Amino acid sequence: MKKPEKTALITGACGTGIGRSTALTLAREGYSVAINYRSHEEAARQVAEAAAAMGADAAVIQGDVFIKEDCARLVNKTLEIFGRLDVCIIGPGAGWNCEPVWALDSEASAQDVQQEVLPVYHLLPLVAPEMEKRRWGRFLAFSSNMDCPSPSYSYNTAKSARTAAVLGAAASLWEKGITANVISPGPVEPFSSLQEAVDACRKKSGGRTGISPQEIAEAAAFLCSEQAGYLTGTELKFRF
Repeated sequence: MKKPEKTALITGACGTGIGRSTALTLAREGYSVAINYRSHEEAARQVAEAAAAMGADAAVIQGDVFIKEDCARLVNKTLEIFGRLDVCIIGPGAGWNCEPVWALDSEASAQDVQQEVLPVYHLLPLVAPEMEKRRWGRFLAFSSNMDCPSPSYSYNTAKSARTAAVLGAAASLWEKGITANVISPGPVEPFSSLQEAVDACRKKSGGRTGISPQEIAEAAAFLCSEQAGYLTGTELKFRF
């Protein structure tokens, strides 16, 4: 199978969870990967090295996706390095404020909503014109499965806002050849190390129970593929 000659920007790709595994999996599938980090540069470089070991072109780019100017720099740097941007994946979002509604911290709860939707609002106007140039693009965000909501009212509200923000843009993006989808898992058990994440990506791990970052990453890789070209405005929910 011919490998895709495409570039993917993955935000929040240097942690222990979904973002890192998604970056590794797209690297495995042949994408060039722009690995975004906010403050952990060394961890991001290690992910880039693992992606390069899979034969991918990889670069690390600093930026806070909650800040408009950082998002502009993130996209511009990706274009400067790779010359194109075909896939944009949004990971980082709300914090964890689990107060009951009668003890709600209104400012913290409002910030949760902002942190879920601001990356969408900041990045969409930047990446859509680049994707439209080739009439091909994938815009994807990670949210949360509201069929089984978390104990946090503000977190659930914020995740629902992100889902609505992405899916609400699907019809307009479709006219430009861009799909927009959401993956909504429940709790995901992080990998204990980068090596465990690499092994899972290379199908060398086993014996785990529950949802791992790799299951989510495989779904993301499918939604970014040619095979998912007619799948848009969809929320893919993981049972748990």
